[in-house]
Amino acid sequence: MDTHSADYRYGDLLAMTNHFRNEARNIILTGATGFLGSNFLFWKLRQPGKVYVLVRGESIAHARQRVYDALAVCAVGYNQPVPKADIDSKVDYILGDMTETLCAISKSDLEKLAAAGISEFWHCAASLKFEDRHKEEIYHHNINGTHNVMDLAHRIHCPTYLHISTAYTSGHMAGDIPETLHPLDISYNNFYESSKNAAEHEVVKYCDAQGIDYRILRPAIIMGPLASRRSGGTRFGVYGLTQEMYRLRDTLSQLKTPMRLIGDMAAVGNLVPVDQCVFDMLYLSNTGFGEHKVYHLSNSSDLNIKAMLEKIDVALGMKSLNFVSERDTPASAIEELFDKRTVFYGGYYRTIKRFARSLPAQTGVSWSDYGTYLTAFIKELDEEKSGETFTRTQVTAADGIELCVSTFGDSGKPALVLANAYGMPSDFMFPLAKRLADQFRVITWDSRWVPAITHEFDLAKCHSLTHASDLIAILDHFGIASAPVAGWSSGAQVSLRAMAEFPDRIQCGILLNGGVSIPASGDIKITEFEKNIRTLFPKIAANYRFAQKYCDLIYGAHATADDGEDRKMISAILTSTDPFLLYMTSVPFRTPEALFRYANMMNGLFNERGDAWTADVKQPVLVHVGGKDQVTHADVGRFLVEGLQNGKLSLDEDGDHFSHFYDEDVATMIKQFVAQHQPQAQVAQPSSLANP
Repeated sequence: MDTHSADYRYGDLLAMTNHFRNEARNIILTGATGFLGSNFLFWKLRQPGKVYVLVRGESIAHARQRVYDALAVCAVGYNQPVPKADIDSKVDYILGDMTETLCAISKSDLEKLAAAGISEFWHCAASLKFEDRHKEEIYHHNINGTHNVMDLAHRIHCPTYLHISTAYTSGHMAGDIPETLHPLDISYNNFYESSKNAAEHEVVKYCDAQGIDYRILRPAIIMGPLASRRSGGTRFGVYGLTQEMYRLRDTLSQLKTPMRLIGDMAAVGNLVPVDQCVFDMLYLSNTGFGEHKVYHLSNSSDLNIKAMLEKIDVALGMKSLNFVSERDTPASAIEELFDKRTVFYGGYYRTIKRFARSLPAQTGVSWSDYGTYLTAFIKELDEEKSGETFTRTQVTAADGIELCVSTFGDSGKPALVLANAYGMPSDFMFPLAKRLADQFRVITWDSRWVPAITHEFDLAKCHSLTHASDLIAILDHFGIASAPVAGWSSGAQVSLRAMAEFPDRIQCGILLNGGVSIPASGDIKITEFEKNIRTLFPKIAANYRFAQKYCDLIYGAHATADDGEDRKMISAILTSTDPFLLYMTSVPFRTPEALFRYANMMNGLFNERGDAWTADVKQPVLVHVGGKDQVTHADVGRFLVEGLQNGKLSLDEDGDHFSHFYDEDVATMIKQFVAQHQPQAQVAQPSSLANP
């Protein structure tokens, strides 16, 4: 893959892993089933070298499944497929337990590791418990366990030991927190913090005595990936506090007066996305670890804790909290309950810390990012509570690319495929899938290249036939002879192409607010949004540097006088959608690589046949348009119907581009249309690819 530039932007994981993809080294990793460890492994697998994961398990098969499950959660957090081929070829499983001497690994595994040329030992595992009643377990894991893994590193002659700690080993310390060891006799918020500080001292003492090079890495408050603003599966930090408030929501909503939380009004929290932590870890590994022995994995975002808590409160639909420096009367029963349930987080909002950082600067988490994280997480909690989520499956396309496929509903029901818009996460399809699931097993997928950006980008395949062929590969995977397809936005062009090229596999089609290759003309109006896309994307598609420039314009770089019009256009593209949906619609705009790919995908679509393949489609097609669609003009839908042999127009005068997300009538319309045109199920026959 062309990485476009050797001087990758700091923080761009994809570019960095590609830039150093020839840096082969074998490593050992603990904590591969934990949050940070699994995310580190997910990205480390993009580079050569063996990863020996020390993991508890009843058998190798059990250990393998635990690691695979953790990586599957990571994949969802990045809108990417599970890196199955890399897992199979690069991961070696070592059964063990870090609380035992030499981690209780077998003699044969010990000999294997000693002969493997291990260059780095990454110790990410730890106990995250904090209550005094768990002191013995915490000590056993965080202090004794650290000794055991260091003994193992020494025994197999590993030259470099990397210890993952926490920025909160600083306890009650306030002000500027240096990248040095902290005294042991400081006061702490809980035993977890003190155990991690004690472990750091043990690392320095042991490694200095044994001549092992070491680094101590201290993450701040870890959030989910900035790439998706999802939680990524973690329930600690902000997520743990939000989850406790979510669980207590019914109780808190009954409060007559707001609950008083004691804290410093000026206290701040440093929120660092997990992909930023992973970037720092891999950057240090690939550049020789630098001169420092201790590094803070932090960024420039120091958000006010009081405001953070208030935003959680509002996001949950409540006004239950009042941040105070002290309570003027004894705590109420509910205040005592909340204090007890959230004692671990109290330390965050009682001190003001500014973590020194010697690594290059990372992008901070903005208030807008924070709001998106909360919205996405509460949605996750709602889905978990209802038990309704997509089931993720990995499907291999005809050319070997792994596709991330999402299904919902009973597998015994007839299948219906939703062709999502290019670059949009499958979350866009979930509300519609839920409404259709009473009659169908709904299947959708993330388009290759974006939102997942780990696939190598192939400009020669950047056309709708590639995605239509992926649709057929998905039908083949599930043994489905034929199915109806509903395509939204640019997914409408994929649906039309699939109907044209594989007529025996697609029963009928529904096009929802189709964004297709029909150009503007005297008879066809297009929206300002589409004009902006058609003006900007050819520039971006032609030159990767333009993708970098526009990402800079989006995320706050100062524009020159010459950038004025472009800045207006890119702003209009991003602000023309519902703010609630912005965190999903902005996915293709979050990195230069994603934007470069997305621009090529959309530019390729606009340059396809001017009739959007309608002349080749014989199946019944329902074309649904919205009178208030600001993304795709209703005229485009009318022209589609004119070009189809068996087309029918559905116009919702009040509908917009995202009606399928909000409007239950869209699902009803799809059900009724499919019921009129669905033949008996047939036995699936594999299809050969047509020419582009």
